Amino acid sequence: MKKTAVLIYDSFCNFELSVALEVLAFAQKEITVFAATKAPVKSEEGLTVLPDRTIFEPDIDEYDSLLLTGAADIRSAIENPDILDFIRKFSDKAIGAISIAPILLVKSGVMGDRPFMAGINKEDLFEEGFTEAELARLHGWDDNLKDPVAEGYILSGNILTSVSYNFAKFGLAFGRMLGIDVSPKTFGV
Repeated sequence: MKKTAVLIYDSFCNFELSVALEVLAFAQKEITVFAATKAPVKSEEGLTVLPDRTIFEPDIDEYDSLLLTGAADIRSAIENPDILDFIRKFSDKAIGAISIAPILLVKSGVMGDRPFMAGINKEDLFEEGFTEAELARLHGWDDNLKDPVAEGYILSGNILTSVSYNFAKFGLAFGRMLGIDVSPKTFGV
């Protein structure tokens, strides 16, 4: 069975991946945690994680999927060309990105013109230099509050996106993308 790559960066959000990781564990699907270096990475909750590999060490053929989580401040990841290159290597595999992480997919060019959900508003991204064309299909934070997507996520081809408060639905959907079906009741959904 192929593995799932999990990319972490400074101030990554651990809880947003908790259900997805548990679903993978139920299926005994191996994960590899990647980061820019092998130095410990601290989550926004204060959890310190030691990556298995750096982003320069992937054997892409070992993987069928990539998980990306949000972060308290994802700017350093978005501005790191090596992280964007790493993400591009997974463009034809199943990708799950939650919270602000879908912006990594936009910046890397992987999102293309697909519809997606992210835990930020367009106006905030315009200030960061993103264009209307790049964000045309974004269902942002305020959009989700005013007009929630019933499923709690958007699945567009091989890419699954969601916002933080839908992390359980996101995790279950990521599992289904990989052929792992876990009862939603397991996670109170």
